[in-house]
Amino acid sequence: MKWTQNRNSILWPYLLILVAAVLRLTVSQPFNSIPVFSCILFFGASRPKREFPIPFLALVGTDIFLTTHRYGFALSSDHAVTWIWYLAVMLLGAAVLGTFVSIPRVMGASLLASVSFFLASNLAVWTAWGMYPKTWSGLWTCYIAALPFFCNSIVSETVFSLLIFAVAQYGKAFMPAKQMQSTCS
Repeated sequence: MKWTQNRNSILWPYLLILVAAVLRLTVSQPFNSIPVFSCILFFGASRPKREFPIPFLALVGTDIFLTTHRYGFALSSDHAVTWIWYLAVMLLGAAVLGTFVSIPRVMGASLLASVSFFLASNLAVWTAWGMYPKTWSGLWTCYIAALPFFCNSIVSETVFSLLIFAVAQYGKAFMPAKQMQSTCS
């Protein structure tokens, strides 16, 4: 279906980013179950690129606070991979879902975001941290250790991506501005 936007749906992408940031700050994250990529995928699909710095800075700020204050770690180079993926997922949303939304496209974009982030972020962990030996076996061990997080993340991201896009698309029929516009035509 063709992606359309009305005045009442402009705040929806911002609300999702706010909810994702607040949940990350206030809720214990059981194995990556908060659908951050779903929210930024939707943001990328529904808002112009000039607005991308707003969710980007909100999520980077959340990451910095969580890393340094809640978990007590220093920032490291692997954080840059996460931050680059925030922008990449917004661009993916704009490119794949910006004009035409369908279930296969939403699922494909969500899976691509999750799988590519899993591969890149764990490669970054393996290279930046001394947790695993710098061998093929060490890299493999790093990926295996991350599988529980990945399984929850991929399910959460796919389900919430489908839900967010469905609510946004089908919820427009119940918005007053949309109804008034159709009765005046």
